[in-house]
Amino acid sequence: MKRFIIALVFLMSPLFFIGQSDLVTYAGNTGKETFYDVMQISDGTFLVTGYCENLDWVAPAVPRIELTYPGSISNGQGTNRYGIILHFNSTLTQLLQVVHFPQGVVEDVRFIKTNSLPYAATQDLFISCNTSDTDNNNGGYLLAKLNSNFVDATPTGCVWTRQVWAKNYAKEAHPWDVTSDGEIYYVSGESHGYDWSAMYCLNANGERRVVENWRTHWQVQDGEWKGTPASSYAGSSSLSYSGIVMKSWGRCEMRSWTQEEFDAILPDGNGGTKKGTWPSDFFYTGPCDINNVTAESPGYNGYSPESCCPVWGASSIVVDRRDNHVYLGMNFKSYYNFPEGGGTPDFEPAVIAFDNQGAVKWWSRLYHEINPEGEIQPSIPDQYVDALAIDYSSDKLVVGARCHGNNTENFWEGNQILANPSALGFQNRFTGTQGDIHISWLGKLTLAEGNLMNTTYMAEYSEGATNFGAAHPDPNLDGWPNPNGGWPNVNTTRMAKNALEVASDGKVGIVALGRRTITTANAYQKMVKPQYGGSSCWNSFVRLYEDDFNVPVYSSLVVGEWDTLTQAGGGNTELYGLYKTSDGIVAVGRHYATAGVADGGSIPVSNVPAWGAAGPSNESAILVYYKSDNMINPNDGAGSLQVDESVRVNVRMYPNPTEGNLRFDQYLSHVVVVDFFGKVVADFGPQERGEIDLTTLSQGTYIIKANCKRGKVIDRVIVR
Repeated sequence: MKRFIIALVFLMSPLFFIGQSDLVTYAGNTGKETFYDVMQISDGTFLVTGYCENLDWVAPAVPRIELTYPGSISNGQGTNRYGIILHFNSTLTQLLQVVHFPQGVVEDVRFIKTNSLPYAATQDLFISCNTSDTDNNNGGYLLAKLNSNFVDATPTGCVWTRQVWAKNYAKEAHPWDVTSDGEIYYVSGESHGYDWSAMYCLNANGERRVVENWRTHWQVQDGEWKGTPASSYAGSSSLSYSGIVMKSWGRCEMRSWTQEEFDAILPDGNGGTKKGTWPSDFFYTGPCDINNVTAESPGYNGYSPESCCPVWGASSIVVDRRDNHVYLGMNFKSYYNFPEGGGTPDFEPAVIAFDNQGAVKWWSRLYHEINPEGEIQPSIPDQYVDALAIDYSSDKLVVGARCHGNNTENFWEGNQILANPSALGFQNRFTGTQGDIHISWLGKLTLAEGNLMNTTYMAEYSEGATNFGAAHPDPNLDGWPNPNGGWPNVNTTRMAKNALEVASDGKVGIVALGRRTITTANAYQKMVKPQYGGSSCWNSFVRLYEDDFNVPVYSSLVVGEWDTLTQAGGGNTELYGLYKTSDGIVAVGRHYATAGVADGGSIPVSNVPAWGAAGPSNESAILVYYKSDNMINPNDGAGSLQVDESVRVNVRMYPNPTEGNLRFDQYLSHVVVVDFFGKVVADFGPQERGEIDLTTLSQGTYIIKANCKRGKVIDRVIVR
């Protein structure tokens, strides 16, 4: 009997594909460390942000640069941590330098962003950092612009800083983004409370500015002025800055100001309609008079504002850096009044699109208020917006949302899309009978009108689920049951806040927390399939979806190894950020600890670099670089090909990736190979060539520059 049990445990252990090129490592020592965000800059190197309690784990030879900053930063209730930006080489195997705030000044560096387009030449860098202090001292988070971008030079300080009072959603999610000209839209305040919240805009110098078509403005003297456009202001003072106030009491924000606007019946983006030009009109019986604010409820579909919480919940902002249009994700705490006299509290979502002058383009509820048959529908599940991103390849807004529970009307389904009748999501809808769970949803809306084009739910299977359908027909789904077959119970699945990643071809990457998570055949760390028996565990995972959400390209766990009989060992990691590269996905996070001791089992590491660690010690940072042939896309490489497009010629180079011998579909002259640091690593001279030999080069991504009869050739090649 003992022999049988030992064999069973072995057979039912989670399966791993340990690829030679995958990098999976811990970082740190006996202190606490967490990695929060990651990006690749245009010289091919990587930046990773986070915090650590000490820097003793960093090799003495690695340069350390302490950031200076203007004025003072309030962090009086902080925990004496270092907020860090780690600079790695292009393979993440070498730590080049550490840029950090003085110890205790901030709690971490949470997000890092640039005002350039994805995969273009890196311009300026902007960061947000958590702070801990009283409301009066603007405890919440810090926004700052760095004085260099690591490509031109190493940052040594902040050009400006702006301390942001933030609690709840604003504190947890850091809703902000930067325009192409270095302005920042951000949310300050709390959520679902009594105090205050608003969206503001900082100019390129970090000062709040006036936004022409917003409707609330603050005068240099004499307080608020309500009106639009700002250029029509005729007061005795002058306007100092503008905001969108996220509060219902005594205000007219997010509400129509005229009867015509209030009565408007508008398309909802997916075959139904909605009433009202603004997303909070549905609460009220009429428009808002700015000189005599009234708020009679409920609105046409039975909803009223929840009396406990006049402040709304703004959670996500993204900017399209081509035109600087702004997209805001939020929700309203509400109360639904049933016809029979009962009632239930609820949260209703909204995504609002603004142009670069602050005028509203459209808004979406993400479900039908009035369905295509003309029936008014309540949507009882709580619903939230967790992330927004821009798909530049197809001019779409990517929305990451979440619902708590299920009912007749929930987020739109993947195979019921008016503008795209043939659409099919990987998981079209909520299945099973479990109600008290949170599950995620991904959708793509057109940037111009807010029309739904593609969507999928993201709800991993429950432990002990039954009623599965047949195996998914895609061989990369590894025999997992098709989520669109059967009626299995699903379980809580939460994506990380504001961590959507969109590749150059529209594929969408996420990091999330799930239970019996579906993993692909090419995964580094797999979940045991339910048909094989054995227990799952709570786990973090990283996933890349096709651009239409029809199927995952890659899905892998990042969790401690667990016993599939007892479930012991897992449920001990969380991922916060990711980045799609030319050959894979980088994700970062942490391994939890209790009383200084790492929880559960260790994640299976691979190719641990000199700066890393093979196991956790206390709370430890995690970095994974997962690679797979079906994630290869040279256009996801770092940097920009700065050429005159009028003379650039497209030439087919094959095979790409290559193991050394690279062919062209026409003859090229003066072929030069350059690495991402701009160094020429191979020069094949002026003669014409139909192929070149790259076997002497190390593995990595390079730029091919050449001439042909019709113009210049510049493209990327991956050497394996």
